[in-house]
Amino acid sequence: MSHTVKFTDRDEVIEANDGQTILQALLDSGIEWMHACGGFCNCTTCRVKIEDGMDNVSDMHEDEKNTLRRFQGDEVLEGPFRLSCQVTVHGDIKISEPDWY
Repeated sequence: MSHTVKFTDRDEVIEANDGQTILQALLDSGIEWMHACGGFCNCTTCRVKIEDGMDNVSDMHEDEKNTLRRFQGDEVLEGPFRLSCQVTVHGDIKISEPDWY
């Protein structure tokens, strides 16, 4: 089963397999996406903003929380920002690149 990942800030739509990370879906679709640590939850360069469909992605685990907190501060955990290497897709979502890029 695949799901739609739509960008709200560019004219692109990709498909993600159920349970696939957003990062892997982006890379498999030929979209270049920053991921300095190689997708191992050691940086925040791959972060995305979940614009719609937060119920269609995996919950945030402690490793992701700790990495986001370390690089962005506690307040980032209250927003829609996730690490694309950690969040898995389980339904249609809309994403964008965070403003700090």
